[in-house]
Amino acid sequence: MKGKYFGTQYLGSYYFSENVRVDDNRLEIAELKEEDTDPDLITGGYLLQNAMQVRKGSPDRFITSRGVDWATNTPSFDTEGDNLSVSEGPEGEESFVSAELSDAYENHVQQEYIQKHIQMFEDVLFEGNSDYHELMDVESAAKYWLVQNFCLNLDAYASGSTYIYKDRDTEQGVSKIYWGPLWDFDFAYDHIDTTEGFIYSHEWLRPLFYDRSAGGFIEELHKQWPVMKAALEELIREGGVMDRYYEETKASAEYEHMMLDPDTEFSYEEAVETLRTWIRERLAWVDANFDLLNNLMHKVEFSVQGEVYRNVFLTEENFIFGNEEYPDIEGYTFRGWLDEDGNIITDQIPVTKDMTITGYYVPDSELTHVEEIAFSKASDVIRFSSFFNTYRIPYAIIPEDPEDSDIFWKSSDPALAAVDRTGTVKYYGTGTVTFSAKLKNGREKQFVLSIINDDFTGPESIYPEEEVIVMTPGSQANFCIATEPTPVKINSYEYSSDDESVVTAGEYGVLTAVGPGETKVHVRTVSCDAEGNEVILETYVTVIVAEEEPEPEIEYTFTDDFQSEWKKGSGTDLVLTVKRSVNDETCFSHFTGVQIDGVPLAKDTGYTAVQGSTIITVKAAALQVLKEGSHTIKAEFDDGIAEKEINILAEDEKKDDAK
Repeated sequence: MKGKYFGTQYLGSYYFSENVRVDDNRLEIAELKEEDTDPDLITGGYLLQNAMQVRKGSPDRFITSRGVDWATNTPSFDTEGDNLSVSEGPEGEESFVSAELSDAYENHVQQEYIQKHIQMFEDVLFEGNSDYHELMDVESAAKYWLVQNFCLNLDAYASGSTYIYKDRDTEQGVSKIYWGPLWDFDFAYDHIDTTEGFIYSHEWLRPLFYDRSAGGFIEELHKQWPVMKAALEELIREGGVMDRYYEETKASAEYEHMMLDPDTEFSYEEAVETLRTWIRERLAWVDANFDLLNNLMHKVEFSVQGEVYRNVFLTEENFIFGNEEYPDIEGYTFRGWLDEDGNIITDQIPVTKDMTITGYYVPDSELTHVEEIAFSKASDVIRFSSFFNTYRIPYAIIPEDPEDSDIFWKSSDPALAAVDRTGTVKYYGTGTVTFSAKLKNGREKQFVLSIINDDFTGPESIYPEEEVIVMTPGSQANFCIATEPTPVKINSYEYSSDDESVVTAGEYGVLTAVGPGETKVHVRTVSCDAEGNEVILETYVTVIVAEEEPEPEIEYTFTDDFQSEWKKGSGTDLVLTVKRSVNDETCFSHFTGVQIDGVPLAKDTGYTAVQGSTIITVKAAALQVLKEGSHTIKAEFDDGIAEKEINILAEDEKKDDAK
């Protein structure tokens, strides 16, 4: 290299290339502007990349419903990220700071459009038919896969070097999604120890390999492979592309080695031949095994109440485990997935063909449910880590082993920390998040998690959230503590009861009342101070177990706003609210159905019911068929009924006349 600041010197062998960028001479798609919000303009163009190297919490980053992690590269909406920038060096020289993303601006209209479009495309793709051809360029997908697969690129589909793009829509229709540009092949070819195998782990590749339709992915692979095979043969033949590059670069490569690592043996010719041998062996394996791709993938359809809930695409190396995700259905509890013989899947089953798996649900009224959640302490603190960003909320359920253990967790800030149905948290930054745990009986408890960068210590003092807990024999309750200050980290808890004939204490402060009496339950905690010294603190709660009272008589009543008349032809539904005399918040869990004149109505056709005191909507169609006059409506519960008379008026009968 010659230059004012370098003199003339040999710096080694370099390969110069244009990076991936939206530009007239690079990726030539429409370039969006910051002010563009017109529906026709915001359809493109967009360059997206795998989001692995994009900071967590970035507005560019979004995860599809099937867990595919994308980020918008161009345009970028991350004004706080490390974007491409230019600064002046010595005497006005420009110095470029490399970055994954383009110059950024805020535009929520564009951001929302492309994220929704990608999700819409994914939904169509996973229907398992050829409709996706209208939204994705199949040829580019096939060519992209062939190149990445042939060289077994470890960055393929797994790093920020994986790109897709979409141009602006035209009058001819929606612009398709294209795979590419290709980029980043330093972990490929003979860097890999094997020359065997195919790449299909990316979630979007699975439905692509299932597509054997005319013009589909498999057909396109068979069309493009002979072209690529011929190019590879030309690459490695004697006097071919590799030999020409070898002659051009031999002197530079040998001199570079002499300059950088003179004490080791080196043969550039051997290095080139090693690469040529790898390509030759890989070419032979792929060509011999290409037909395996024809029936590589099977579709497993998860069906719920006669409708497709979700499709997954699996090979014969995969299994169905029975613990797959399922939807919640109001009034029902999920009990498991059924195989094609109608048996609940309790062990892994192999995927050898297309299959249909059916969700098995049982009415809530037929099962025991979680009644309470127990925390030792309803808060915790954790140090932020970008590598291990998972946390499990520590809790127990009461009773210990119900038939239905569903808890509906919700995060106050899913962008910072998301939570699944098991209470497992994935966090993406620092801050404080509140997680709400709701039960089917309407009870709700909260857990607060603080995610910090600093070191944390234990509490200076602890105390019970309730000083006295009153129980009855056989019941269970939660002894939960609070701390001063908060947030703090407690390493362990140890519970003990002064009189276990009155109450016993278990993990997470679960108390079980045994017999009448009064006693104390103690908790001993172990934590560390700022110097790392062990700190032991204790507190207690007074527990009174009262004599068991007789079961109160249960009454169900319609509320005072009961509509006692209904006019035919009005087309309006009849809305009724029922209250329970004891523990009203459990009213809905006892509800079983509705009758008119002793005839049960069908749920969702004759009536619907929702949680609350129990709000019942009787459909107009169910009332329209009744004769004019007085009728009896009953709301049935497993331990009682609510009953009222309603007067059905004729279409031409006025209210005053009816009275």
